[in-house]
Order: sequence, then structure tokens, then C-alpha cells
Amino acid sequence: MKISKRIIRIINFQSFISDLFFHICLFTFAFLLLTSCETTEPPPSNQKLTLVAEDASCTEAWLNLKLENSSLPTEIELKQNNTTIITTNVNSNDTTLFVENLLPSQTYIFQATNIKYQVSSNKVSVTAMDTTSHNFTWETFTIGDGGLLRDVAVIDENNIWAVGEIHTEDTDKFDSNGVWVQPYNAVHWDGNEWELKRIMFPTDADQPNGHKSAKECRAIYIFSQDDFIISSSVQIALMNSQNNYNIEKMGFKWEDRFTINSIWGTSSEDFYVVGNGGNIAHYNGSSWRKIESGTDVDLVDIWGSSDGKKIWVCGNDDFKPTVLLKMENNKTDIMYNSRDNRFSYDFNHLSGDFTSIWSDDKNSLYILTAYDLYRIYKGNIADPKALWKNRAEQIATRKARGTNSNNIFIVGENGSLCHYNGVSWKTYSELYERFRDFKSISVNKNIIVVVGQDYIIRNRR
Repeated sequence: MKISKRIIRIINFQSFISDLFFHICLFTFAFLLLTSCETTEPPPSNQKLTLVAEDASCTEAWLNLKLENSSLPTEIELKQNNTTIITTNVNSNDTTLFVENLLPSQTYIFQATNIKYQVSSNKVSVTAMDTTSHNFTWETFTIGDGGLLRDVAVIDENNIWAVGEIHTEDTDKFDSNGVWVQPYNAVHWDGNEWELKRIMFPTDADQPNGHKSAKECRAIYIFSQDDFIISSSVQIALMNSQNNYNIEKMGFKWEDRFTINSIWGTSSEDFYVVGNGGNIAHYNGSSWRKIESGTDVDLVDIWGSSDGKKIWVCGNDDFKPTVLLKMENNKTDIMYNSRDNRFSYDFNHLSGDFTSIWSDDKNSLYILTAYDLYRIYKGNIADPKALWKNRAEQIATRKARGTNSNNIFIVGENGSLCHYNGVSWKTYSELYERFRDFKSISVNKNIIVVVGQDYIIRNRR
């Protein structure tokens, strides 16, 4: 029994030692765990976050965040007026942060912080744009007795041009001398009245000194008061303020010529024309050059940045994809080429045939389709924002033009003229008329002029 008791004591003592060792280890582990949680890893001494205000609309802001000497990915917190509004993982040293739900004409302070190291950026002040007024009074002018005005350009309130084909009671018949009276193909506003014009194009583009006619004009583009362009279907008239002009033939073989639908450029010595069959051509002041587009879809509109470095073209054609092209550094890239959603509306993705494009000369490109006006920011075609969003009335689908992201107009069928002021849309129901088809619009500061058929609609301030 004594031996047994000693053994028991020995066993109990060993158990005590084992329990003591276990608790010491547990305490040590807990202590290390707690102290490690309370310790923040010191940031690299040269880590830096730089926040820059990139762009702003009436309700949104885009902020560019640059990280230096920071391991990626990393978690970033963005504060707006000292309140956290975004917490996100950043996988790039150069990232755009998008902020929504701002109020027009309000100023906000933003600051970004690397959560892991608690290193903060500089503070940035952003003032949201104010909205523009929807209030316009419209004047309607009837031009001639029939015909169609296809395009318009505003130089200033006393200098407006519209082009197309215009018939009057005196045209389309023989005069007293037996000479056939041709229709007009342009009209000019001088501040007091509209004057009908005939721009005479060679009947045969290869015989500039031969017979001439007032062919229907399809497009016009203004560079300045003394420098603008009017096109027939396949020829260009280089115009000046004295109504003098030179006809510039495209210089291509007959089989390479095409119907011109739209013009854009920086001067009469540096401009582009686009047309049917995927055709794009550039004029440099002395000669023409065809530009490969990569598509045979009819191209209907063109627009570019004011410096001419970026140019966009859109098009649509029956039984073919709708397309969006970008020209940069003398290279054409197809940004979008798809049959998807051509006949179904989706405001989360581009849908409908592309009918017009316009840019605010900042970071946004606006694409007008049969269903919506979409904004593409910095070329991110996969993430469009629908500005119309399936309103009750039908969207105007012919042409989009504006002066800024808070002042965009679109026109279309049945007298549709709509204005986006940066927050809301206004449709001018007083202009509604069945079968009235607005073809184009020009916006210059506070002057808006719309054309179609034999109508010219102008705002009165």
C-alpha cells in the first residue's frame, strides 16, 4: 500500500507539472496574440497617396487615386466631408474612384486612406455642377413648300446655316426663258431673315468645269465664321463668310466614292467625312486619304476632341451589327461591334442601334441609341450609364448635341426634342407633330436650332 501511495503521488505530481506547463504555454500564446493585435505594422517611410479631382457632373464626381510604394492589393477608405462613403480593395497604383448621389452646385471635401497602414492622401475639394434651365421658348420657321433639311450649324445668333433640299413654288419648273429652275440646297439666317441659297456642285465630279446643279446637301460643319464645310452626297464645298466657295472633289475612283453622312474636324485643312459602307476619309488641305474602318456598316455620325487627338464614329445598318469606332494616332479601333440588344432595351448594357455620338471634351462620350442616351466614361464601354432609363415617352433617336454634361439635347421622330440638364429630362410637347421628323440639331452657347423636313425650330431667349 505504501508503494501504491507513492506511485499515486508521483502520478499526481506529474499531472500537476503537466497542467502547469499547459497553462503557462496558453498564457504566453494569448499574450503574444494580444500584443500582436495591438501593434500596427509601420508603413513604409516613402508610401504616398495622391488624390486628384478628375471630373464632376451635377450629381457625380470622379477622383483619381495614385499610390506610391504600396503593396497591392490594398484596402482603401474614401471619406466625403469626414464620413466614410466607400471602402474598397484597390488593385492598381492608378485608380478612378466614382462617387454618386451628390447635390448640384454643392462643394464636397474628399480624402482617401490606406486602411492597413493608416496613411492618408491630401484633401480634395469638388464642386458639383449646377443644373441648366429647361425653360425655352421656341420659334418655328417654314422654309419653302417642301423638301428636307438634313443638317444645321450655328456660328452665332446672327449667322446660322441649314442644308438639305428645299422646294418652293418657283422651283422644279421652267422659267420664262425655258430654263429649268432647280431647288435650293441651303438656307442662311443673317439675324433678320432666312435666305435661300444654291450651292452648285459639278454633275460629274470628274468634270469640275462642266455642268453644275444644286444637288441635295447632306451635312455641314462649322470651324469658324470664315471657315466651314457643306457636303453634297459625294462632294465638299469649302465655304467662307462671303458665301464664296470652292468645290473639292474627293479624288477617289468611282467605285471608291461613297455617300457622305457626317463631317467633323479641326479646320478646313484637317477634317474627316464618314458615310455608307463603313467609309471614312480624311482631307489634309490638299489631298484625300481613305482610312480603313474595319467594318462595312453605314457610318452615320462622327465627333472628336477639340485637339483632334481622339475621334469617335458610330454606325448602324439593317441585318448588321451596330458599331462604335475610335480613331487615335492614325489608327482605328473597333470599340463595339455587336448584334446583341439591338432590338431589346437594357439600361445596364448598350442596347439599340447607335444613331449619334457627342463628347463634352472631358472624359465622357455620349452614345444615342434607339432606346437611351448612354454615357461612357474614359472609354469604359463595358460600364455604360443610361441617362434616360426607360421613361414613359419614346426617346428622340436622331441626333445628340450639347455644350456640357448638364446641357444635352436630343431630337428625333414626331417632333421629339428633349433636354437633359444634368439631373432631369424635359420633353417639349408643344413641338410634337405626327410625322414631323427632326434630322439634326446644333447647339452653340444659348442658341439651339433644330431642322427637319421643311421646318427650322429655334429657341428665343
